[in-house]
Amino acid sequence: MKCKRCGGKGVIEIEESCKTCGGTGKSKSFDPKITSELSKDQFEMFLKGICGVCRGSGKIKKLEICPECKGSGKVNICKICGEKVVGGHDLCPNCRRKPHAYLLKNSCGIEDIRLNRIYVGKVFAITDIGVFVNLNKRLRGLIHKRNLDENLKEDDTVLVKVTNIRPNGEIDLVLEKMDDYAVVEVSKDLPYIKISELEKYLGKMVEIRGKVIHVKLTAGPTVFTIMDETGGVNAVAFEGGERAYPEIDVEDIVSVVGIVKRREKIQIEVLEMEKLLGEKAYLIQKAIREELERRSEPIFTGFLIESEILERLKPDMMAVAKELRKAVFESRPIIIRHHWDADGVCGGVALEKALIDLVEKYHPDPEAKYYLIRRRVSRAPFYELEDVVKDLDESLEDMDRHGDKIPLVVLVDNGSGIEDIPAIRQFLVFGADVITIDHHYPDEEIDSYLLYHVNPYKVGGDSNYTAGILSVEIARMINPDIDLRLLAGVSVIGDRAEGEVEKYVELTGLSREELKDIALAIEFEGFYLRFRPSSYIMHEILGFGRKDRQKKLIEMLSSYAKEAIENQVRTAMEGVRIQELKNGIVLAALDVENYAKKFTFPPPGKLTGEIHDRLKERFERIVTIGYGPDFAIIRSEGVELDIPQLVRELQRDVNAGVEGGGHLVVGSIKFIPAKRKEVLSRLASKIGSL
Repeated sequence: MKCKRCGGKGVIEIEESCKTCGGTGKSKSFDPKITSELSKDQFEMFLKGICGVCRGSGKIKKLEICPECKGSGKVNICKICGEKVVGGHDLCPNCRRKPHAYLLKNSCGIEDIRLNRIYVGKVFAITDIGVFVNLNKRLRGLIHKRNLDENLKEDDTVLVKVTNIRPNGEIDLVLEKMDDYAVVEVSKDLPYIKISELEKYLGKMVEIRGKVIHVKLTAGPTVFTIMDETGGVNAVAFEGGERAYPEIDVEDIVSVVGIVKRREKIQIEVLEMEKLLGEKAYLIQKAIREELERRSEPIFTGFLIESEILERLKPDMMAVAKELRKAVFESRPIIIRHHWDADGVCGGVALEKALIDLVEKYHPDPEAKYYLIRRRVSRAPFYELEDVVKDLDESLEDMDRHGDKIPLVVLVDNGSGIEDIPAIRQFLVFGADVITIDHHYPDEEIDSYLLYHVNPYKVGGDSNYTAGILSVEIARMINPDIDLRLLAGVSVIGDRAEGEVEKYVELTGLSREELKDIALAIEFEGFYLRFRPSSYIMHEILGFGRKDRQKKLIEMLSSYAKEAIENQVRTAMEGVRIQELKNGIVLAALDVENYAKKFTFPPPGKLTGEIHDRLKERFERIVTIGYGPDFAIIRSEGVELDIPQLVRELQRDVNAGVEGGGHLVVGSIKFIPAKRKEVLSRLASKIGSL
């Protein structure tokens, strides 16, 4: 290593008093013998009474041999005893006299071998001409059969002395025997390069230092993703399909020596990798952490519309955007769980597109977008236990196989209700963080389980500020380069939002009818996709593919959806029972179990909504209930309902396992089938007493 005292120069600069002027800086006379050594301006200084040698400072500087390294420029630590060594030696004089052998690390080439040194090797092959011995992965020598006096087997560890290096690079070895010897590791002294500078070193051997953020075992190499404060790179280590460097795990700080190559992106073919500890590791970790904080800062360019509610939500939205950006940069998986309707899909896809684009720009692994960003669909309007079991099991498997971190979970268009808590708590046990982006009326208890909760109700807004709108604005803070205006507009139309948010519709440049067709296409396709996220189809529908194909797809799917809705509504309307309650509210009820096809679009919630839309044209104050064996779907118009409160009252009044929620005026409940009549009767009674 370089001598710190002289910086590797072997000399140091010292300052002493000028002997010509005695340190005064002045001179009335001078020795004529030094005239020839003076420059013109120095000579003129003497004529003015100023010492020209020290230029009036009274001090002169000169170079001396560095006392620390004795002029060698290097100060090493003895690799056996740890004592300081000067002159570029690996060992101190005392240890050089003791039995020792050298172990060449994989960075060493033939230029690092010294004749008559003893090395540790491993038998590679036994042939007719002798035994081939690997000195490392790059160097192999031969013990000629005439020099063999014992039987060896493949993979035996042996001590060999280098007797000759031929012009063609062949290395001649002889066996050596030693008892109680020390092993001295030899590694090439290489430049320590920042990852952002690797492009300049293509084909060269370098050393990088950083944090392991992902490990992927393939049929060939083990791929380590390494990050420092300037960027990330894949380090590829070949071990014949086995896990290379099993002692290295995610989050470890490592030194990697290898050759810079280019595949799809810059990568390093690993020759050596070791874990760093102590001060070196701390300084690297500190630099990465500081840079990560800086790079994770969201990019706010303004909201798409002017809104006081969005301005109030801005601090939490910025915090969520920062958390998601940070997850990408530190290679933490992100699971986006959203409701299956148009609003949920638009919100989920907005975040997915922004994050995937960020991964593609900055992550060194071209495959990272497939395992870092996962969008999943929830059929229920809350995070079900069935969903969390799938998400959690998949995450734990990735942790075991690839050393992945426990994911950051983002719940979109759900996650605000008490019914979400059991699933969220299960993920929290394993150290996950959960973020909710939702516009359903929130339960106070939920906040104690969430890292962040973005919800318009928390700042005086309401459900018109859809989850799709909130997600689009957060996605723009993550990555402002993606145009997501269409997703916000579809979200507004799909969820029947009203008020200032209708400005998002104007930004799309499309008519309300065109946006409604897109929303219908999403819900029609989403229904038949069941639980599959199918990013590719949804991306096509939302305009991230070919525009001509998008138009044909929307026209086709929306026409299928409209036809299916009309057919179902025509039949279902015959089963709608309408009565006016004492308080003037019209109550419409439909047994969707018997007046709708099963497993066919539209599902019960969509069908109930379509019937309600037709009935509210006839009645100003109406509540529509679509019910089945163990559920009821509620829609209202002109009535000040509080469905979450109704659910709480039913839970108190009826022993029927009631659960559910939703918006204040739109929601659903579930109950035990045997108690359906009692639950529906109590529900109608409560609506009648409003």
